[in-house]
Amino acid sequence: MELQHFLHAHKLSLKDVVKENGTVYCYGCTDIINGPAYSCQTCKQSVFVMHKSCAELPLQMQRPAFHPHPLRYNIMKMIVCDRCGDLSACCGSYSCMYCAFNLDIKCATVIFNNENDADKPGHERTTIQHFSHRHQLIRCKLSLPTTELGIRIFNALWKSRKSKCMYCKQELQGSPTFVCLPCQFVVHESCINDMPTRVRSPFHPQHVLVPRHIDTDTSEQVRCCACGKKMRGVSFFCYRCNVDLHVSCAKYRTRAIKHNCHPHHLLHLGKSVIKRTSCNACRKDCSGSFFRCIKCDFNVHPECIPLPTICRRKSGARSTHNMFFSLLPLGRVILHAAPAKRTYKALPSLVQLVASPCTVHALRIKLVR
Repeated sequence: MELQHFLHAHKLSLKDVVKENGTVYCYGCTDIINGPAYSCQTCKQSVFVMHKSCAELPLQMQRPAFHPHPLRYNIMKMIVCDRCGDLSACCGSYSCMYCAFNLDIKCATVIFNNENDADKPGHERTTIQHFSHRHQLIRCKLSLPTTELGIRIFNALWKSRKSKCMYCKQELQGSPTFVCLPCQFVVHESCINDMPTRVRSPFHPQHVLVPRHIDTDTSEQVRCCACGKKMRGVSFFCYRCNVDLHVSCAKYRTRAIKHNCHPHHLLHLGKSVIKRTSCNACRKDCSGSFFRCIKCDFNVHPECIPLPTICRRKSGARSTHNMFFSLLPLGRVILHAAPAKRTYKALPSLVQLVASPCTVHALRIKLVR
């Protein structure tokens, strides 16, 4: 049995495809073929193969019970399917000739071959206009490809080649999302709902930051003033100082300390905020938490911050003796303060000391690791 398909110059022959020389993929739905399929016997170098159900779909179809307008076959297109609600990179799909209605090839196959499914209502499209983006956003669910051909098509159609939220930078797979297809702007639904209109950030405490859209079509590269990475999609912006921050960086909660090892305030940051950063004291990577001066790009491990050799007691304390450091094993430091009998513990800031009643004849500080 032969078929002249509108996507190929030669006639296709129906035969069973078995995995003799590796995995064979369908040029319609990109799934693996193992069974009856149409293939080109003329082409030697490039093998054109399609499932029987995919190859028998027409160039144009119309199902008035499902959609009033005619649908036309498209190739290599990112769509949000109006039947299942999935955002997917399609090798083959159908789009309405008069409106924004789309079907991926799997849903089109079901509707074309089953009149009963054509009578069922499809996924109700939800669009919103959000203040963080200039275009309307479509509610969907990201469907990542699982086959080699599907991954190649996704990488060809999706510029960033990443399936991460523009706001929180976390994976999108399986979560309800909102997308702008022309800008390839995609975010979690939960991030959209929780997005503040104004934010104060420790990375720029001088002014309030507001969200703005970053145009990815321009040659200008915008970098985050907190982590230094390139930005796309949306940022929190200070119009006075021309400062941009990632949404995740702007909403990051940290605290500032003042230490005599540096003239400016230091922010205590976690390992997930800024990567590929080295300590200015020991020159080793800051793989864990560290302190950072935003103004000077100064970074230091907590254990590399120099401790004072003498700790003077505040006025009003029970003992007014000065305390001197002596090193102990396992990164501990002990302060001798005879005849005082009180124990202190150092907070992670390495600055403030808090007293607690005890009979130990020392002040012990455990360095933050």
